[in-house]
Amino acid sequence: MSELGARVAQALAPGGALARTWPGWTARAAQAAMAQAVAQTIEGGGALLVEAPAGSGKTLAYLLPWLLSGRRALVSTSTHVLQRQLAERDLPRLASATGQPVRVALLKGRGRYVCLARLQAAVDQGPRAGVPAEHAWLRELLAWAERGGDGDLDQVAGTDAIAGLHGRITSTSENCARQACPRWADCHVERARRAAQAADVVVINHHLWLAELQRHRLGRPRLLPEVDVVVFDEAHALHGLRAQLGAEAFDQAALQRLWADLAALAEGPLRGLQAWRLLAHDGQSATRALAQALAALPPREGRQAWPLGDRLAPWRLAHAVAAAQAALTASGEADPRPRRLLERTRSMAQVLHTLLSSEDPSAVWLDWRSPEDWTCLRPATQGQDAAALALATAAPLGARCVVHASATLGLDDALGWHRQALAVDAAWSPRALRLVAGDQDPSAAALFVPDDLPEPAEATHAQALAERIVPWIARLGGRCLVLATTRRAAQRIAQALQARARPGWRVWLVGERPTHAALEALRRAGGAAPTVVVASGALWQGIDVPGEALQLLVIDKLPFAPPDDPWLRQRLARAQALGADPFSEVQLADAAMALRQGVGRLIRRAGDRGLIVIGDVRLRRRAYGPALLAALPPSRWLDTEGEVDAWLGELAALTRASTTDRSTS
Repeated sequence: MSELGARVAQALAPGGALARTWPGWTARAAQAAMAQAVAQTIEGGGALLVEAPAGSGKTLAYLLPWLLSGRRALVSTSTHVLQRQLAERDLPRLASATGQPVRVALLKGRGRYVCLARLQAAVDQGPRAGVPAEHAWLRELLAWAERGGDGDLDQVAGTDAIAGLHGRITSTSENCARQACPRWADCHVERARRAAQAADVVVINHHLWLAELQRHRLGRPRLLPEVDVVVFDEAHALHGLRAQLGAEAFDQAALQRLWADLAALAEGPLRGLQAWRLLAHDGQSATRALAQALAALPPREGRQAWPLGDRLAPWRLAHAVAAAQAALTASGEADPRPRRLLERTRSMAQVLHTLLSSEDPSAVWLDWRSPEDWTCLRPATQGQDAAALALATAAPLGARCVVHASATLGLDDALGWHRQALAVDAAWSPRALRLVAGDQDPSAAALFVPDDLPEPAEATHAQALAERIVPWIARLGGRCLVLATTRRAAQRIAQALQARARPGWRVWLVGERPTHAALEALRRAGGAAPTVVVASGALWQGIDVPGEALQLLVIDKLPFAPPDDPWLRQRLARAQALGADPFSEVQLADAAMALRQGVGRLIRRAGDRGLIVIGDVRLRRRAYGPALLAALPPSRWLDTEGEVDAWLGELAALTRASTTDRSTS
């Protein structure tokens, strides 16, 4: 065993540093094996793919060897929630436990931070006609942003208000005044970037990593520092970014920022050179018209081939973008700002040209979340092997050691699902390690699939599921997390639960409330207010709510990707070309991995107990049901309502006993 391996083993030993100082820590065989594999990769270089079960301590297993190595690292994870969990909880705890001081920086994209100058300008402009409450909210936001902290908008309640005002309260690389800004010394973005350059470890999210790759592709200066070690936590989530590599794209928020920046030119040294306000007005009208045309469909939530057959609305937007591009080109020599805006209009123009000129609807994709939140994307057609290799290996940062860690990387020891989903060139030869939690108690969780719910495609499904779980929530005093496959389903379930909530219940819908606040409310469950958190997307993976705070996990339906997803279709075609069965190798495997991620939110520590409810009768009725069940962690199968009632009684008794023990200790 190497020196680093020996130090890792000593720290993880039953009497080691973690056992003495880490809250609730226990020795785990899978964690120790993963930590040794990471240590070996750090020392020898290369790439490691490692799958370890949910709750086996993956985070410590990759952080500890890095910390003891003394090398500089970057950790990329899948969500902003996990970023904060790593930077504000896990890393400080580990540094304290091992006595190894470490400088940690959390870095997000520019659009996640308040711009003090633009926010102050929005406040100074006074209330817009008919929206006085918005102005009061902006004043409160400014007071919050100036009290200190990092200016991270993810910590602010009222995400709907932020979505409508995002362009007025955040900056872009084009409208940022940099050193000329009167608030430069207090700029949250610059502070975060300076901290990242000075840190021992930088914690980012996968979307920021994708943005860094795009900067590298365009020859722009790098934002992230050179590091020795890169860890992709929740590495399975890189699959969703694979389709965006090298793509040209714009979103609704980017359009709104463009028109706002164009209108702002009327106030500066370029005023009078062009009809900036008229150009911006035409662009805003065209953007609204396109959003309204899309909303009238309405498109399916998520990624899809461009669904709008009528090309009038895209043509209006293309005309507005072309007019802006011509005006900016004509004024480019007078000021650097038009030159920076030109790059955005060129990218938008290329996407819109493809949309209007191609007869292939899959030539342009729509990623639809709401009328205020959508993306139009033209996928890349060349250079994908090199781009995918950069995504997986972190070569642009000069790292000699790369670790991909997740609870869901494959169904075989070679972890082929992960490699195939990334579609990385065959020259990439990482080491693969698949671990099993031998100490996991199969009786810790019980699984119930109600056999009389409507099929998930039926309109009454969400309401019926909510009605079914209300008595179970009451029995456990809350302690419930509901994971939905779409935002729309999450909203419907939350509304149904709120309509049936008992007095004193708290039903938190993530999106209406900040994610971190909802998680903290759940972690504090067990008091006077029974808590239910309903979420989609980010909370399916990585989050940690151990102990009695979470005893009921509800998944609304099987997480199959929509069959018309254009990226899925490309993967299906690739699997077929390789002689594999597309359904089992891609669609079924994807669903199994996503379902395993969701189920993994329940049992996080030795002694955890709970009930998993999957509200999808297809698990009982379809031929693929056993294959999906086999991919899940071992659990106790409940077949009847009577068995569920008995299990809930056991859980309630354990909770009462634990509460009594704490109160008398």
